[in-house]
Amino acid sequence: MSVDELPPNAVEFESLKVQVGSRELLADTSAQFESGKITLIVGPSGAGKSVLLRILSGAVDSADSPIQFSGKVQFGEQQIVAGGPRPSVGVVFQYFALFDEFSARDNVRFAQDHVTGSSKQDGIALLQELDVPQKTPIAMMSGGQQQRLAIARTLAFDPDVILYDEPTSGLDSTSANRVAELIARTQEAHQKTSIIVTHDYESLPKIADAIYLLDANQRKLRPVPKSEWPKLDEYLQAAAAPIEEAESSTSTSEKLTRCLGDFFVSTTNALTAMIKLPMNLLPLWKSPRWGIRYLWHYLMLVAGPSAWFYIAIAGIIIGFVTTHFTFRFLPYAQYTEPLIIEDLLRSIGFALYRILVPVLTTILIAARCGAAVASDIGGKTYGRQMDSLATYGVKPCRYLLTGNLWAFLLGTPALVGFGFFLAKYTSLIVFTVTHPKRGPDFWDAHFHDRIRLQDTLLYDGTGWLVLKLLCCAAGIGLISYFQASRPKTSINDVSHSITAAILWSTLFVLVVHFVFTFLEFVASR
Repeated sequence: MSVDELPPNAVEFESLKVQVGSRELLADTSAQFESGKITLIVGPSGAGKSVLLRILSGAVDSADSPIQFSGKVQFGEQQIVAGGPRPSVGVVFQYFALFDEFSARDNVRFAQDHVTGSSKQDGIALLQELDVPQKTPIAMMSGGQQQRLAIARTLAFDPDVILYDEPTSGLDSTSANRVAELIARTQEAHQKTSIIVTHDYESLPKIADAIYLLDANQRKLRPVPKSEWPKLDEYLQAAAAPIEEAESSTSTSEKLTRCLGDFFVSTTNALTAMIKLPMNLLPLWKSPRWGIRYLWHYLMLVAGPSAWFYIAIAGIIIGFVTTHFTFRFLPYAQYTEPLIIEDLLRSIGFALYRILVPVLTTILIAARCGAAVASDIGGKTYGRQMDSLATYGVKPCRYLLTGNLWAFLLGTPALVGFGFFLAKYTSLIVFTVTHPKRGPDFWDAHFHDRIRLQDTLLYDGTGWLVLKLLCCAAGIGLISYFQASRPKTSINDVSHSITAAILWSTLFVLVVHFVFTFLEFVASR
């Protein structure tokens, strides 16, 4: 059948070539997946099944991606190209990629709100149909419940084609058979074109209408005749590419080169995003409802109750230390204090407002909040929630980066202001207790003498301070996002991204404070 005659929900490859870096995975391959049928793509580990899944899902989003393909990938009348419009495809990921910060209902509603056409599935009915508990937190669901929720969410998106990524991976035969039956029931009820990428040659062929073998040796996608399906294990063994011997160890220089490469890539991305900051701040959300939800999610991470408590302790400590120990260890206090007490209070007020509280609290925000955001986004990257967002036609940066940046830009000045408020009144209490004869009025008159502007509620240097805090906030947000959003293959990668986010964001904060101090010094001369 020619491409022009394809049924609306059929999928076809024609002269498809796929390459990842310098490695060729497919060479001049043609195949057709029938509309409304279940087709299996089986292949050994490392043959390129996941790469093929990314191409089918439209997740190869730029011409400079390491995944390059040529030839035709046709969905009905729509041809897929890198960076082009995405097909109407839903993906049930291997580890489900559920949005675990939301409820089961919200996962389904998210899919519904991102449907491009006029068709709307009844999300609640889908949850009931697939027996998904609606009040159980996702983290508390069993693997089977999460898988049913993943299928319900995909159906709520009402795609023409559903891709299943290794749905029976790691399951025993009984559980794998249950998953196969679930897919078969779903197919019977909804009649979608279903493509299953798998290496399971036992459970899933029972429900298949057609099977293709991804041959790593011949770099072809070959149809397997139904009479040969009982011999799939032999086909898989023959299709496995020879295992190349890997080096037993990596040299120190190679590790250093890799670390430096990772650093420069993430730093370059962050700097590029800094240049594009105004665009990244625009709320170009496909769904304002979900843009606001993600903004609120990151506001709670950056400036939630624990952050205020964290900064409160810091502010109290800073206010106590600067006031108590300034007077406690003043040389020859009996003689010098009466002469310079006013100047000491002026210096304490200026130092708390312009230097100590902003520097120390932004470092704490970089460490605490940068780590929280890096952990959240790193977990989303590792759990393939970023890929899941992309399958709904969402650029992850629109919800995650924009929400993250606004959270830091709003939260950082508020937290620093709160820290100064507590530091100031802690200083007042300490001074009043240690100098009862002077009293709070004396403290107020001299503490604010160098920073209070007449006829205004603002303090002197507020403009410089706010600009400095916003630069710190933007940098922390960008660094934590780009460190965490790089590809993750293990939990160790997530941990590394959290550590890197803390290191580089705190360093960035220190550099910002140094630069602004220098600029203020130059401007004052």
